[in-house]
Amino acid sequence: MKTAIIVDSVGYLSADLLSHPDIYTVNLMVNFNDGTVMNDSSDEAEVFAFYNRLEKETQLPTTSQPTVGSYYSLLDKLVEKGYDTVFCIHLSAAISGTYQSAVMVTNEYKEKITAYCIDSKGAAVGMEALVKATLTLIELGDSADSIAKKLTWLAENIRIYFMVEDLSNLVKGGRLSATSALLGSMLQIRPILSFDEQGKIVLFEKIRTNKKVYKRWFELVAQAKSQYPKGINVAFSQADALSDVQELSRALRAEQSEIEISIATLGPVVGAHTGRRAKGLGIIPSIENYPA
Repeated sequence: MKTAIIVDSVGYLSADLLSHPDIYTVNLMVNFNDGTVMNDSSDEAEVFAFYNRLEKETQLPTTSQPTVGSYYSLLDKLVEKGYDTVFCIHLSAAISGTYQSAVMVTNEYKEKITAYCIDSKGAAVGMEALVKATLTLIELGDSADSIAKKLTWLAENIRIYFMVEDLSNLVKGGRLSATSALLGSMLQIRPILSFDEQGKIVLFEKIRTNKKVYKRWFELVAQAKSQYPKGINVAFSQADALSDVQELSRALRAEQSEIEISIATLGPVVGAHTGRRAKGLGIIPSIENYPA
């Protein structure tokens, strides 16, 4: 089987993955009030410029999913290149229509290419983990149906936790309820947000200081390590807060030296909702933990 992977830009893939010949990206966009449109990106210079502009904006920019036309064009390209199978890995369907668009469009190509649409139930590092798992399973020779089942299991078991400096962007963008934001702002606490089982953003816990948030994150890593005996990986994400996350990574590595740790950048589409200096933790079970 000749297999392609489509991932939307909110996966913020590493340079190595972006250059992989079988991985294709569809871009979400940021729309500023003056009519300027910015493609989503994980390029450090573009991301830095975005956050500088975001802080000067009086009105929160909006975000939009990839155009349906761009999805049709990409599938035409894949069919022309001789792909017979495609895995489409997308931002949580609970906060974006990208997954539903993928289902709709790929259904029209079912006579030309077999498509499996995976709802990541998360974003960013969770999506990248699903892409990596797909490549691993293809290399191991798993059938397409088996890969889809394992990816669905992985999406349901990845846990993503994040902390933002200001919850108002998430409320304005409709990604978090005003009630949850109010709870989060009480007593000047640092709320930990997470994606729930449906892929919605919810308030996970209320903690008073950054230091205690990080301590709680490390506890969650230790719990997951016990829950998944065949191993876990950890991925930190950051919105122009690289030095903080690098320090976190070093501290966790000192405690859990056998865990693979990576760091990813949060680009404009996610950053439009989280604001600058957001930080996240992804806990990713190894695919070997998939129940036999």
